[in-house]
Amino acid sequence: MQRMKKVVFALIAALSVALTGCSAFDSEPIEPKIIGTGNLQYEAKSGTWFVVVDSTQYTVATVTILDRNPRSYGKTQNVEPVEGMLVTVFTSPRKTGVQAVTGKQSVEQIEELYHTNSTTGVILLGLLLLCVLGIALLPRTKKVDVVHTDI
Repeated sequence: MQRMKKVVFALIAALSVALTGCSAFDSEPIEPKIIGTGNLQYEAKSGTWFVVVDSTQYTVATVTILDRNPRSYGKTQNVEPVEGMLVTVFTSPRKTGVQAVTGKQSVEQIEELYHTNSTTGVILLGLLLLCVLGIALLPRTKKVDVVHTDI
């Protein structure tokens, strides 16, 4: 029983460390450099989507939006471009090429859009591990067959 108390204490201590270090599970900032905002246009000849900002044409492959599904927990999804859609185009050291997000967005809004935090998953995995270890470390009792004999 004393051993079980030590194990439970160690597991609670490990969970406490995991809960206090939650910022370690945050994604790195995307550091967007906003080029500008414009409406998507389609060039049928080449089959490309583009946005014109300050007389410069920027090719856009996909457009990112916040996934509105409540089960997605703030994740993003790519949507097919639509002619005339207002988008903000930007570059980022963490992304390849010119990126586009729907609507007129600020640097902070783009950071929030791409921010992820996996703390919940890590905590759930830790709790699952605690349950498995708790079950594995439970003291096992041996079944003893008692035979009654007359002497």
